[in-house]
Amino acid sequence: MFYTSKKLMGMPVVSLADGHQLGRIKRLLIDQQRMAIAAFTVDRKGWFKEQPVIPYSHVKSVGNHAVTVDQASAVVKLSSLPELEALAKHPLPLLGARVITEEGTVLGTIDDFRFDPQDGKIYYLDIKSGLLHGTRSLETAQIITCGRDALIARAGAEESLQKPGGLLNVKWQETIAGAGKVLEGAGGITRRATEAFNRYRQRLPFGRKKNDDPPPGDMN
Repeated sequence: MFYTSKKLMGMPVVSLADGHQLGRIKRLLIDQQRMAIAAFTVDRKGWFKEQPVIPYSHVKSVGNHAVTVDQASAVVKLSSLPELEALAKHPLPLLGARVITEEGTVLGTIDDFRFDPQDGKIYYLDIKSGLLHGTRSLETAQIITCGRDALIARAGAEESLQKPGGLLNVKWQETIAGAGKVLEGAGGITRRATEAFNRYRQRLPFGRKKNDDPPPGDMN
């Protein structure tokens, strides 16, 4: 199951150790080279000079109403992690960035993205464009370059665009296909069983129609 970045924003972060709310998610730090959420900042009270941040590796779970971490120590100073501080100071835009193919076709701008809550890896970009009649999703595997002004997609990537509501993973598609085969097989078995029963019923005296009874004198 994928989550959207918009769903994550503003969500409370809760410590499993004591049940305290550590703040609400304020900003996502995106590592575009890995196409993953590296961390997020929180609006924790009392941290006036230092920006509090939670590395995504400290996330225990992402639920429908809250993000959980093991304990309050998951919140650290941004300045204590240079790699995250660099992402915060010199971010490459993702939301609002244009997506252009190698052939120069503009697919639109990124309105949202979908990620795996287990590790923060981003799998789909939701791209909005009037030419696409709404929002379509593109797999991040189609992206070959992440720049400051645009993301470059493989040639022909426009053929891979799909509706966000149609994002079924391969396993789920296989499950549906398998279920269809089972139902198809069950239908065949039921049909053959019905035909066999009808043949058997026709052989019984009470199963014959009146006009099928033999004429008098032919009961030998």
